[in-house]
Amino acid sequence: MSQDCKGFIAALDVGTTTIKCHIINANARSIGFASEIVKLVYPQPGWVEIEPDEFFESILNVIQRAIKDSNVSVLQIQSLAISTQRASFLTWKRDTGEHLHNFITWMDLRASKLIKELNVSLATKALRWAAYFIYLGTCNKKFGMASKFMVRNNHVSGRFLWVLANIPSVKEAIKDDNLMFGTLDTWLLYKLTGGSTYVTDITNASSTGFYDPFVLDWGIIAKALKIPTHFMPAVVSNDYDFGKTLQKFFGVEIQIGCCMADQQSSVLGSCSFLEDDLKLTMGTGAFLDVNTAHRIHPSLNGMYPLVGYRIGKELTYVSEVPCTDAGSIIQWLLHCGMVDNPVITAEMALRVEDTKGVFFVPAFSGLGPPINNDEAATGFIGIKPLTQKEHLVRAVLESIVYQIVKTVDLLKAERTGDYRSIKVDGGLSQNDFICQLLADLTDLPVIRLYMSDIAVMGVSYVAGLSSGFWKNKEDFQSLCKVADTFTPNESMKYKMKCRTNYEEWLLAADRFKSWYSK
Repeated sequence: MSQDCKGFIAALDVGTTTIKCHIINANARSIGFASEIVKLVYPQPGWVEIEPDEFFESILNVIQRAIKDSNVSVLQIQSLAISTQRASFLTWKRDTGEHLHNFITWMDLRASKLIKELNVSLATKALRWAAYFIYLGTCNKKFGMASKFMVRNNHVSGRFLWVLANIPSVKEAIKDDNLMFGTLDTWLLYKLTGGSTYVTDITNASSTGFYDPFVLDWGIIAKALKIPTHFMPAVVSNDYDFGKTLQKFFGVEIQIGCCMADQQSSVLGSCSFLEDDLKLTMGTGAFLDVNTAHRIHPSLNGMYPLVGYRIGKELTYVSEVPCTDAGSIIQWLLHCGMVDNPVITAEMALRVEDTKGVFFVPAFSGLGPPINNDEAATGFIGIKPLTQKEHLVRAVLESIVYQIVKTVDLLKAERTGDYRSIKVDGGLSQNDFICQLLADLTDLPVIRLYMSDIAVMGVSYVAGLSSGFWKNKEDFQSLCKVADTFTPNESMKYKMKCRTNYEEWLLAADRFKSWYSK
């Protein structure tokens, strides 16, 4: 109870599969918790939606239950800090607040055909060629990136263009100047404040695919794709005055102290404050982020520059490489009955010395950077008559690590840096087999943090600064504890075996590329 006189922060993390809320005290510890599964809607194959009204009620319910679980008065909640999934969006009417469709999540594939057409269109080719010639003349990697520009499903841009083309009520609202647009952060702030706050935080904006982190504005991509931006919310810092929640929701008004995208919030929550710090979140997908400080790292091979955070005058960038399938693969193991509890997967993998030549290629959402093949298939290869379930499970766990290793290799090839360790969080960070193999293959210590929900700690940190919980980064960092450290195996023979297996997996992945191409 040492510093509880300062009050508490309600730290909300609205993820893709789960809504979580922790009540955080001034010692950076969770004293209350509640969660609820996100109800996803699948109206057609490839479509992944969330019904907004039910979603909002679930969010309110989780916050209320977390406060109750903490056994503190709601009057003691000094601030609400919000971390959200990225690139899921909604449109609604300005005059009534009526939503015009369900949330279209970042996993949704309805725009695939449109995106393919956009990527081979004359306008997109002209953009690439123009950028390429400017790059040749200037060596400016921003234009080098633009010369390889592709619209992707996991960005907002393609799915929003689909909405503009296919939902008449949205077209009508634009015509009547009655449209509001928002990723999850914008909509949630709007709802919690009763419509008085219509903004998007800079980390969520930079994750849409059409906000330019180089100039910090809705950029040239939006113009090239003819995405209207006049009704877009204002882009603000992560410590902006977001307003207060309506009294009817919690019995009192609560100041909203921070809003951030989940992966960038995890950078802060893991105390990855220094340039070259690496953070890896292993949730539904896996996301490797490197702190690039005040400089943008323009990549030509699939690393994506994002705003890491803006707090006051401090603007920090990160570069990110995604692996879209991670925890989703474990969910598939459960769904198909190969395991009945994700906790036992590490134990099963260690029952066998190796996979006996079996490899698994996880491509439910395609193969990400640096392979970049959206039409790859998922499957096992190398199964033999003596293959056991344990070999298959081990192959699945190894595949998750191999995907991440290829992103680390891409990072090291593209960017010279002093990489000291990898801090891991998310559900899969609790898997010892995955953490140890990752350390062995990257030759970097893998640090598992004391709390797997690090995204809530990032937004808590920002909210805590304004609430007087902590004075600076050092104050907060002194409270963030390490749970375990996995050091690389020192045996060169073992390391060579691991690398050989990884290189053979790359060959297997190559066999599964473009399986669904027509």
